[in-house]
Amino acid sequence: MTLNPYAVKVIVLGSGERLPVLISLASGAPLFEPSVYVLSEIRATNRASNTIDQILRSIMVLHLFLDSNGIDIEQRIRKGGVFRLSELDELVRYCRRPVADQLKCDSISPSHSSARRSAAESVRFFQRKLAPTEVAGHTAANRIRVIRDYLDWLVRYHMARYHPGATEGARLWNEWTSCKDALGARLPRHKGRNNIGQREGLQPEVAERLLNVTSPTSPENPWKGKGTRIRNALLVRWFYELGLRRGEVLNVKIPDINFQSEDLTVVRRADDPQDPRKNQPLVKTRDRKIPLSPSLCKLTHEYITNTRRATEGARRHPYLFIAMGTGAPLSLSAVNAIFAELRNTFDGEFDAVTPHVLRHTWNDRFSDIMNKAKVSEAEEERMRSFLMGWAPTSKTSVNYTRRHVRLKAQQVSLAMQARQVDGVASDD
Repeated sequence: MTLNPYAVKVIVLGSGERLPVLISLASGAPLFEPSVYVLSEIRATNRASNTIDQILRSIMVLHLFLDSNGIDIEQRIRKGGVFRLSELDELVRYCRRPVADQLKCDSISPSHSSARRSAAESVRFFQRKLAPTEVAGHTAANRIRVIRDYLDWLVRYHMARYHPGATEGARLWNEWTSCKDALGARLPRHKGRNNIGQREGLQPEVAERLLNVTSPTSPENPWKGKGTRIRNALLVRWFYELGLRRGEVLNVKIPDINFQSEDLTVVRRADDPQDPRKNQPLVKTRDRKIPLSPSLCKLTHEYITNTRRATEGARRHPYLFIAMGTGAPLSLSAVNAIFAELRNTFDGEFDAVTPHVLRHTWNDRFSDIMNKAKVSEAEEERMRSFLMGWAPTSKTSVNYTRRHVRLKAQQVSLAMQARQVDGVASDD
């Protein structure tokens, strides 16, 4: 497989701002035009660093496509052209494939038996031969939109050298307008009809088993070291009991917790200069204050006063969850590794367990409690939106109530079938 010649790196500025840049690994330098685009068009609108990161990864797909097809896009634009129709079709196919598959396809050279094929035929032949997997439709659509917007800016950027009303500029703009419309017409349409296999919360018995085996005193606990077991057990409890995202949990500072009133303040701290992590965990949702149970408060306080305090380096910062070896703030990748070890240890029993699945599990439990309390749907949605940090008018809750809705629908369906069977029996 060909190695990716590009990478997205994050620069931490003196202000604490995280600025992703697209670099060439050959030179180690940022690519000029993507950097200008990000600084002038994206960063200027106060977009989050994670958003900039995703935009640059889509532009990276464009550059991989250009390299694979030997296209010098700047030279094309200077000559008044952009893409041919066949190239747009190939670009869209590129956007549908994982980057690893793109590099795999690019590393295979045609055999002697296919030497007489045209370049386009060879590409189609090897695509059929390899049958690469495809990314989700919305991912491909986002890539195409980003590439379309970037190319739109790039054309405008190069048109600045023409004086107003120049024939060359008008011809270039007409050429690009046709390409832009063609790209728009090729956007994958996500109809949202596939409900099978979408992410749901854990079954209650699986969640109970998870809490049992991750207890620090459990003989089945998958982690080594007393401190690591205590921290990881608390981490799982925070995800399960509060339904927070990874970034929200790793963003918590000890002063955010009020042990007297037993509550937590979830605070947005984008580009915090005190956070030494280059990939800063972020709070994507709204600031809010949420209650903590007495048992969770007790476990958290014991972790702070015993495990955390005894770890060298932990007193240099106020973040709650730390790396046990160095005392540094726990990273997003470290959390992923913690859950990966859990899944690997139990040989399929917890294959579905991730921090975000525990967020879904929290929402399932919330739905069950609201249902038993006979709370109206409107009031339930308002309370859920507040606790999750969504806007009051947000419809995000639909993504987190799939299992609850599915089970209720199945119960109604079975009740209807049973009623029909009883009716037939009475007729007999």
